[in-house]
Amino acid sequence: MRSHLWVVVLLILVGLSGCGKAPGPKAVIEKVVPVAGTLTYKGQPLEYFQVAFLPVDGRRPATGVTDAAGKFKMGTNKAGDGAPPGASKVAIVFVGPPSTDPPGQEKMIEDPALLPQPKVKIPEKYGNPETSGLTQDIPKSGLPDLKIDLVE
Repeated sequence: MRSHLWVVVLLILVGLSGCGKAPGPKAVIEKVVPVAGTLTYKGQPLEYFQVAFLPVDGRRPATGVTDAAGKFKMGTNKAGDGAPPGASKVAIVFVGPPSTDPPGQEKMIEDPALLPQPKVKIPEKYGNPETSGLTQDIPKSGLPDLKIDLVE
């Protein structure tokens, strides 16, 4: 009986030794401001494109995906919470419609020819923040109605 008690005490001590601070770095929660807008190419709304703001000072980027009307809402720490204020480089890429499969059961498309295609094609340069030529200064008050119209 006594040996069973020691085993129980030992198991409790081992279990408690794992409690406390989690190992590794913690995610930094960025201070953000509301940012939402509309993305168009030559006046046409861009559907299912991801807009990414990459702060030039290295903070976490903000992203948002456009709907059928080209509307997007940026998120940094979680979807739609906003973007860090300050200067950012901008990249825009087609991500396609969201999956309709249940979470964890999404089907992989192995043939690139079968991937969804955008209704409106934009120049490849916009997919890279270094070549897009796009920058955005986000004021501390936010940008509730940003208009991005790609023209080239």
